[in-house]
Amino acid sequence: MLAKDIKLSEILSQEPGTGFPLFGAQRMIISGLPAMSRLLKQLLTLIGPEQLAGVLSRFGYQIGMAGALKIAALYDFDSPMEWLKSFKYIGSIAGIADSMIEIQHFDRETKSLKFSVICKSSFEVECWKSISTDMAPNPICHISTGALSGFASVVFGSEVLAKEVACQAQGHKHCFAEGRSASDWGLSSAQVRELWAQLEMNPFEKEIELLEEKLKKTQKDLARQKEKIHDLEAQTTQIGDKDGIIYRSGNMKKLILLADKVAPTHSIVLIQGESGTGKEVLARYIHNHSGRSEHPFFAVNCAALPPKLLESELFGHVKGAFTGANSNHKGLFLETGKGSFFLDEIGELPLELQSKLLRVLQEKEIRPVGGLKSIPTKARIIAATNRDLKTLVKEKMFREDLYYRLAVFPLTVKPLRDRKEDILLLSRHFLEQLRPGHPGFSPAAIRMMETYPWPGNVRELENCIEYAIILAGQDRIMPEHFPQSIVSEDPLTAISSDLPTLKELEKRYTRLVLKTTNQNKQKASKILGTSVTTLWRRIKEMGM
Repeated sequence: MLAKDIKLSEILSQEPGTGFPLFGAQRMIISGLPAMSRLLKQLLTLIGPEQLAGVLSRFGYQIGMAGALKIAALYDFDSPMEWLKSFKYIGSIAGIADSMIEIQHFDRETKSLKFSVICKSSFEVECWKSISTDMAPNPICHISTGALSGFASVVFGSEVLAKEVACQAQGHKHCFAEGRSASDWGLSSAQVRELWAQLEMNPFEKEIELLEEKLKKTQKDLARQKEKIHDLEAQTTQIGDKDGIIYRSGNMKKLILLADKVAPTHSIVLIQGESGTGKEVLARYIHNHSGRSEHPFFAVNCAALPPKLLESELFGHVKGAFTGANSNHKGLFLETGKGSFFLDEIGELPLELQSKLLRVLQEKEIRPVGGLKSIPTKARIIAATNRDLKTLVKEKMFREDLYYRLAVFPLTVKPLRDRKEDILLLSRHFLEQLRPGHPGFSPAAIRMMETYPWPGNVRELENCIEYAIILAGQDRIMPEHFPQSIVSEDPLTAISSDLPTLKELEKRYTRLVLKTTNQNKQKASKILGTSVTTLWRRIKEMGM
């Protein structure tokens, strides 16, 4: 999950019955700017600016810590850096500011973190303007910087301090803060804690102590996520609607790069992949990005027609070739002209037609059924299969010479379970197509979709989204809105339904145990029958 994929409409809701506003399952309180301004003005009069700064900073710190823990419970982020960037939504939910985080450096091993934040529409600046007509002598966004410090400390697993260096209340264009780990400020963790303690007031002391204990415990329980992600893989890549390909995963990125390379050529392409992965969509993409895009794209499923009818459809026939052949029929090879001809499920092509197809590929000509003359064809062949053609060759069910003619440039579309990063993008795409303006998916539904192995791949996902829309209506889509076969499937069955390799099954089972134990490594290692150290090593080796 990337931070930019978060939608506030999916995580904000109302409690049934009471109507209380909820962030996830956590109740919130809404207060307007005028009331907050009056409160801050009274506090300023009662305790003075220095004490007020301390109260607000500690208040913000609690907001940040609680927000980091809550949003991590809702989503599985691709990296700690994406988790840190999600602070933007905590600031928006709390009404603090519209913030944008830029991370310069993030390294847990060396305890080094540097980031900067631009804040717009700070509510503290608005409060200041209603309290005073003068420019503030110092930065005044104490809640914002406190929240940043608390949030970043949870994510980083060590003390982080954010300082505001420019403020709109002082006349600057925007509020600007810098966040750094204790070591990058030239401070020890103890010194940072001491600094926070100096800002602390007695009434908050016990509460802060409990929160810090909870923070330390949570930090130990949180999974260590992959920290270095290639910039290109971290970006959302979306192809236009006419291409029909939506993706973010590294697997699909590499596939599209290969497709872009082969598209302008005249080479035969063989697309391999499970049913429902989008092989025809990729074939159309290749056609659209070739020099043939102005010419027809025809597709035929080799398993959908009986051999005789299929032969006539592919190669055409002459008048009188067989009973019912009352006129000449060109066939799809010739109808395609200079366009692209897509042969889906090529592994189902009958043996007697395989030799005729081989001649087309070798000689670039076809002979209609009942015809005496060969006719040149200029169509480009793109074939696809969900079967292992090499196995079919060994079983004498597919011609070896035809296989090598087809496999000039093989492409493999990975199943959806191997490109989980694409699931949310595809789900939202289908949702927008079927029900524009729909409020979206609950975090629990997103987690469920990303955990399910999708044996039917993209086709199954699209059908399930349509099913869920019907049940949810205009409400957010929850797990219970999906078909029961997905919602109630036994987890062990779900992770093994596609008969994965032993190594892949071990990886999935490890992930399932970690999820079940809420990422508690001690509990997970006991279930898995291994030590915590071995479990950490396994997590790292598996790229989890």
